[in-house]
Amino acid sequence: MTIKTLFAGMAALALLLLNGCNVRAKPVMEEVGVLELPYTVQSLAWHPEGRLLAVGYFMRDVVEVWDVHTKKPVFSVPSKRWAGNRSGQDVLFSPDGKRLIVQDYQDIKHGELKVPESIDEAAEIAARNDKDRYVLARIWDVAQRQEVAQIRGPGTRRIGVTPRAMCVLANGRALVVLRKTSVAMYGLPSGTLESELDLAHPFHDQPQVGRSYETMSCNPARDEISLGALQFFLDAEQFGLTNWTGATAIVIADLERRAIKKVLFSPTPLNGVAYSADGGKLVSFGMSPIRVWDANKDFAALGEIENPPQLDWVRTQRTPVDVLHPPADAPRGNSGDLIAVPDSDVMLGLASDFHFWDTAQRRVVATVRSPRDVSRLAVHKPSATLAAAAINRVHFYRIDAAALQHATKGE
Repeated sequence: MTIKTLFAGMAALALLLLNGCNVRAKPVMEEVGVLELPYTVQSLAWHPEGRLLAVGYFMRDVVEVWDVHTKKPVFSVPSKRWAGNRSGQDVLFSPDGKRLIVQDYQDIKHGELKVPESIDEAAEIAARNDKDRYVLARIWDVAQRQEVAQIRGPGTRRIGVTPRAMCVLANGRALVVLRKTSVAMYGLPSGTLESELDLAHPFHDQPQVGRSYETMSCNPARDEISLGALQFFLDAEQFGLTNWTGATAIVIADLERRAIKKVLFSPTPLNGVAYSADGGKLVSFGMSPIRVWDANKDFAALGEIENPPQLDWVRTQRTPVDVLHPPADAPRGNSGDLIAVPDSDVMLGLASDFHFWDTAQRRVVATVRSPRDVSRLAVHKPSATLAAAAINRVHFYRIDAAALQHATKGE
């Protein structure tokens, strides 16, 4: 065997280990196309039929709907951003595909939005109590390509509309909107406010510990949401956690009963929470470890999953690293966006590359190389097609259910 042949074999072995598969295994996911866009992507949403993709842009006051087959824009929707781009431009389609909901942030009574210096300012307090002052989202008819209703409510520095915090209930009858410290339900397609749940103080025994929320996930099987709160700092030790570690509260709310159902804790900073495809499990993600709870059994803890090793560390090693079975002392990466893989117990997420977490076995079962700078993921469930936004490109991947099943079995 020549030196050249030896190195070629080692390179092939390294690639196989990195992809978490053996020689005979078929890739669990393969790229099938790319969509070039004019601006950096901030949000994505698939139309139920799988041909249209709604795209919100970073630092742009517009959302565009694209035809992924022709790779041309179909129509656009104006979307006003919150100052500093901390809001606006989240997008989603109703389950029947008839409506497009576009997050907004427009002061319809006083013109340009003025951000207060303090939450105690008189103007801030007045805006906080005015539930018809701001347009929080706009509802568009997809076929007619025109606005048919508006979602209105208070929108201030303290309780303004939250980025990445809208969802439509599984039956399609209502839109759920997170407003920092409260959750409001609006009827569809009318946009009428139906109910509101105050979640500012989730800890009954310690009401002085106020919370606001950064992310929201809706259970696909029932009227239930899970909220990722702001990190604890000086309050953490009151709950048996260590101060200044990034410990985070997770609050689950029953929307039908309009009550807090459970409060969970993560000892590490979170990027968010997500439900499995059937709504039976809740998964937190961010800094390692990922935690898994049984959403059908009072959120009993099922276990933890360590994030894959940091990609920079993997690339500096002199010998190939099996990222599915890394050394115990390998530094762990941070998991970004996390979404459910249709018809499975597997979650697909980012931790430098694409990784598939099996929530039943509590381990990473496959990993696939991702483009650089991927920030948002969206899965079209019927076709198991992943859209991954990387700056101004959307990469499309087809998930192979049979190959993924083999990977979960260790084959």
